[in-house]
Amino acid sequence: MKCRSNKTKEGYIIQPNREESSSNAVSVDRRAGGFIRMLAFFYDLVVLAMVLFMFGAASTLWMMVSTDSPFISDPVGTREFIFENEFHLYLINWVVLGSVFLFYQYIYPMFKRQTIGMQITDITIVDEHERKISKIKYVQRELLKILLCPGFFFSFGKDKRALYDKLSNTYLMK
Repeated sequence: MKCRSNKTKEGYIIQPNREESSSNAVSVDRRAGGFIRMLAFFYDLVVLAMVLFMFGAASTLWMMVSTDSPFISDPVGTREFIFENEFHLYLINWVVLGSVFLFYQYIYPMFKRQTIGMQITDITIVDEHERKISKIKYVQRELLKILLCPGFFFSFGKDKRALYDKLSNTYLMK
């Protein structure tokens, strides 16, 4: 490995050459840019909407059957009765929907390292040596994605990497 050295007050600092360290990275033409990321996100939203609709309908049906509402033939009256007298059914409904969302968006992809939208568009997350990333690295990337959501727009640049990908040393590869 070729190295260059910089002299400081304390001594020499040895740093690898930039050309050599960038050759380990995934080439730009193999990286997934902003448009394919948006397409994968669109597929994720469509699938998530369908799954949440199905679970929402099932849990709402369960809520309507489980209530002691005298307005069982009137959906609006039943909803108001449940909200005022049996609020725990609303909480259970929202906990179920929140759990489905967390499973779909974070837990399932943590084991596959791909969301369903990424599987449909055939993109995957790798490290700088094109190896699958660890679960810890995936969680780190997802936390950075939540914190740095506007950093997504960097993926439309010539580097094709979002800010959270740069900070977590990951690449989205076609």
